[in-house]
Amino acid sequence: MKDLIEKINALKGQKIDQASTRKVLSEVDFSKLSYKKYLEGQDLSKYNRIKVCDEPLQVYIMTWPPQFLLPIHQHKNFWGYVMPLEGIVSETIYGYAPRKKKVFLHPTKTHKTGELIYEPYDVIHKLQNTSPLEHSITLHIYYPPFYNYKGTMIFDAQNRRMAILNEKAQALSWDLPPEHYDSVMEEAYDVEKLW
Repeated sequence: MKDLIEKINALKGQKIDQASTRKVLSEVDFSKLSYKKYLEGQDLSKYNRIKVCDEPLQVYIMTWPPQFLLPIHQHKNFWGYVMPLEGIVSETIYGYAPRKKKVFLHPTKTHKTGELIYEPYDVIHKLQNTSPLEHSITLHIYYPPFYNYKGTMIFDAQNRRMAILNEKAQALSWDLPPEHYDSVMEEAYDVEKLW
């Protein structure tokens, strides 16, 4: 992890974009990444978001219990990269057509240890550990390093509802206090598969 943090720190004062970040990540041997100390004291049967550093990029390690998933969400104010360190993580990309009240579902892709997943601005997606038995551990690198969820949409495809988070929201969740949402819309859309 020290090598990764040093390479990220070397970006201070430079223009940071997706290409420069990918270049830094391509120079790191992730098979030698020493991240276990960040997991000390963590319950791997629960979802954890463990901060590694804040600047110039935000770096987290996340632990995912079997079959845990984040709600479908939009990356309104940030972009980033995700890499599975242990286990697998699946990503489903969605499209949203507000005038047609439709959410479009792309096929799910499963990523293994060492693969890099790019998460662009405004992407709407869902990440999950699809293993029924094993936990997953992922590395997340985001820019800008300080962002909030104001204006971020989250979707509940099963119940066809959508919410827009505000600056009070500290997580992507349907279980936040009511004052953390700008709005919650019931029966907001239909879901359509694109395959």
